[in-house]
Amino acid sequence: MHKSRTLLSILLAVILAMALFGLAGCASNEPAPTTPATTEPAAATFTLVTPGTLTVGSDTSFPPFESMNGNVAEGFDVDLMGAIGKEMGLNVVFLTEGFDTLIPTLKAGGKFDVIASGMTIKADRQKEIDFSDPYYDSNQSIAMKTGSTLASEADLAGKKIGVQSGTTGEEWTKQNVPDAKRVPFKTATEAFAALQAGNVDAVINDLPVTVEIVKDPARGLAIVKEIPTGEQYGFGVSKDNPELLKAINDALAKVRASGEYQTLYDKYFAIK
Repeated sequence: MHKSRTLLSILLAVILAMALFGLAGCASNEPAPTTPATTEPAAATFTLVTPGTLTVGSDTSFPPFESMNGNVAEGFDVDLMGAIGKEMGLNVVFLTEGFDTLIPTLKAGGKFDVIASGMTIKADRQKEIDFSDPYYDSNQSIAMKTGSTLASEADLAGKKIGVQSGTTGEEWTKQNVPDAKRVPFKTATEAFAALQAGNVDAVINDLPVTVEIVKDPARGLAIVKEIPTGEQYGFGVSKDNPELLKAINDALAKVRASGEYQTLYDKYFAIK
């Protein structure tokens, strides 16, 4: 009788062990519970001169795109870059730089992150820096004193023409009025001041800027011809910072889609 009970106990133990083993085997085939992954926003991979701030280099004497009101930069480029910076979660600071030194300074690094200065996208400039998507279409223009009898580039041979150094206006003058006496100025406003003073006979410059300057009747200046050059402005970024270029383009697209770009455009360029 004792042996029967012992045998029964052993048999029950074996059956229990096999059952537990079977359950363990079934459990091992079940997928382990997982915790859903939390998607973190991708960290910005571009570099900035000052963390948290988009530092902008600009010739701040090019109204209505940029000009100084005391110590504060204002204008279309200033407002548009401010909207872009807001989309990127960055503060925006403008630094004044001569137009003809903007590209070399950007390439050297350490002073500003992007150029916003009514700069035309050109093949020779694209060899040195990258440009954002175009944000403004422009032409050139010829401005003279009100009442001038000169009417076209053909009349400018031998005349003194004021141009801003390093600009497409200067380049156009070299190519199309080679017999003129080019007088380079550091800024567009200096060129127009020389025209007012009678030190040059004409100024060849970007049309929207010329429109802004000659609309003041006290200057006694007028546009005598629009030159259809089909230029487009872009923001300049170092070739060493492609992720910043992408971020600016993405932000510019959002500013356009939201309607804010059109609001800013109308503010500065709508006929009033």
